[in-house]
Amino acid sequence: MSKSLSPSTVKDKISKDLLALARVLNEDSSGVVINPDVLRSAANQVKSGSKKGAWSYQVADLQLKVDIPQNILPTRCGEWLDIGLDLDIGGQCVADGSTSITDLILNLKIRTNTQSNFCSWHFDRHITNKSEDRNSSAEAHPLYHFQHGGHAMKKFAESLGSMLLLPAPRLAFPPMDAILSLDFVLSNFSGLCWQQLRDEPTYLRLLKESQKKYWQPYLLRLASWWDDSSQKNDCTQLWPHLV
Repeated sequence: MSKSLSPSTVKDKISKDLLALARVLNEDSSGVVINPDVLRSAANQVKSGSKKGAWSYQVADLQLKVDIPQNILPTRCGEWLDIGLDLDIGGQCVADGSTSITDLILNLKIRTNTQSNFCSWHFDRHITNKSEDRNSSAEAHPLYHFQHGGHAMKKFAESLGSMLLLPAPRLAFPPMDAILSLDFVLSNFSGLCWQQLRDEPTYLRLLKESQKKYWQPYLLRLASWWDDSSQKNDCTQLWPHLV
């Protein structure tokens, strides 16, 4: 584990990275990310709104305009997709990034430009039993997981036709901050912009640093399940299917 950093140093780093991401997106010529300046607001929140010893920020309705993907249903539903990204994340100012996260909710709201069709995805950190730090549900709840649909679909309940939306399956995935969340969306909805940004040195640096901070501890913890050591981390919290 890396040496401990002061809370002010941790917050300053997160804030500067959000500002750097905003600058990169403002300079991007693809026009996919419509309002990157909302990241500036998030950067200010880290330093001004966070509690002592903790950090937090919200990315409110980061807008992306992407091409209609192949094999979309229904067909001929519009000319492009509007994607809204909302992220609410917070954590403790400790060295280990993935275990420092205490709150994480990511919502993706996807509409056709005609506003006639809507889809959503929800990603969050599951609320665990505080006394045992274990999942309290009988069903599989990976600590960090994706779900299709979510609460955003409730207002469309009477207009879904034969569509059936279920709260499961919950798909395990590593934790994501603003940088990783945006990269995830671009990788799935705007491949050309994604590849173009990954050729940009600042974006690549931000991405590598976030992956090392949040994904490396998560993946190493999972991999420790197969170690011979008798003192294993509780990997089943991350992935309840492990036996």
